[in-house]
Amino acid sequence: GVRMLDGSIMDIVEAQALSLQPQHIHIYSASWGPEDDGRTVDGPGVLAAAAFHKGVSQGRGGLGSIFIWASGNGGTNYDNCNCDGYTNSIYTVSVGSVLGDGRRPRYSESCPAILTTTYSSRTTSKVQIVTTDLHHRCTDKHTGTSASAPLAAGMVALALEANPGLTWRDLQHLIIRASKPAHLQAEDWAENGVGRRVSHYYGYGLLDAGLLVQAATTWAGTRPQEKCSVQAVQVPRDIGSRLTISTDVSSCSQSIRSLEHVQVQLSLSYSRRGDLVVALSSPMGTTSTLVTVRPYDTSQEGYKDWTFMSTHFWDENPKGIWTLRLENKGDDTNTAPSLSLLSPGQLSSFILHLHGTDEDMPARRAAATATDECLRRDELGDCEDCGSSLYTHQGSCLSYCPPRHYGRARSATPGDTARVCASCHPSCYTCRGASANNCTSCPSGRTFQDVTHTCQRP
Repeated sequence: GVRMLDGSIMDIVEAQALSLQPQHIHIYSASWGPEDDGRTVDGPGVLAAAAFHKGVSQGRGGLGSIFIWASGNGGTNYDNCNCDGYTNSIYTVSVGSVLGDGRRPRYSESCPAILTTTYSSRTTSKVQIVTTDLHHRCTDKHTGTSASAPLAAGMVALALEANPGLTWRDLQHLIIRASKPAHLQAEDWAENGVGRRVSHYYGYGLLDAGLLVQAATTWAGTRPQEKCSVQAVQVPRDIGSRLTISTDVSSCSQSIRSLEHVQVQLSLSYSRRGDLVVALSSPMGTTSTLVTVRPYDTSQEGYKDWTFMSTHFWDENPKGIWTLRLENKGDDTNTAPSLSLLSPGQLSSFILHLHGTDEDMPARRAAATATDECLRRDELGDCEDCGSSLYTHQGSCLSYCPPRHYGRARSATPGDTARVCASCHPSCYTCRGASANNCTSCPSGRTFQDVTHTCQRP
């Protein structure tokens, strides 16, 4: 446990907590964030944002730190987790809550950044979450999404134990595939363009630990992340009571075949920010509500370069026309007198950021890709030969070697193109070869020497 909430909460404190021992700590579980008061729009500062980016790019030997985040407990204040820049980051796995009987807790927030759901309870429930507590004690009274996020973190730990070579993006792919609508009750369940059911309250559904671990063992790894951005508004547009903007992103289809995260970066003014509902529709017909009415948000500041995020378009092909809709769904009498009733606000900037991969992900057979790549198995069913494109590691086929291993040819025979994951020197965390001077990063407690490529004890 990292104690960071018992004093002044500053950007540097958050950044230090989120980047503590990133080669030693693999999973960061966070159940904190901005106020859940239904009026706050806030996210990580410069340093915390840098810690997220550095974590996914350098943490865990370059595979990426895993940040698990509680989606927020502001449901009774009609809060929306897309106004929380921590839970709607592409680098975090946002986790929602459900009660044991499949009903939605009153405290749960909705937003399309939620990826998955685990159980929690109300304070009035007979059965609540049991966990460790202060002063070396236990509690059986834990509630809220603060209890759901650690459950997901534990499941992710099991998945990493089954396959240490998973990247931070691999895990998000696997979490989506291992989440099921099950008995979760909501009126907004909808099928996206690749046939997956998804909800603004539960993401892709209840996370199945057994399915997650099973899928992790055979996952071959995703190709590199691609990003494509489109500036959709060139001149300011009056929003009025409703505004629709359409933009063609066919230029992105050359680099992205299958979507992952979709971000909408907006700058706009409005007489009463909480009255605006913002929704995005994809070429494949999926509509994602980026932010709902927040009746307590009376701010006249609008959104200043704020980035909303949705996971609902996952694996869709982005090619075609995307549509953004802004609509005033609040009480008309709320319009502030300081702005014209004819034009309560203006949209000055709209940038659509698409993240994904150039691979056709729907073409993969779910959780069985690596099996298809295996050329020969032993009597126990473990893979002995993955062919030339993948590495054989502990009976599975991987597109890269996990920490403490490096890729090399199985034998010196020119005709044998098979590759295996061989062990690094014990002093290394990641390496390019078996010697002590082939290290590329070091485990906790050792210091990397740039010149000699070795890991020295302090």
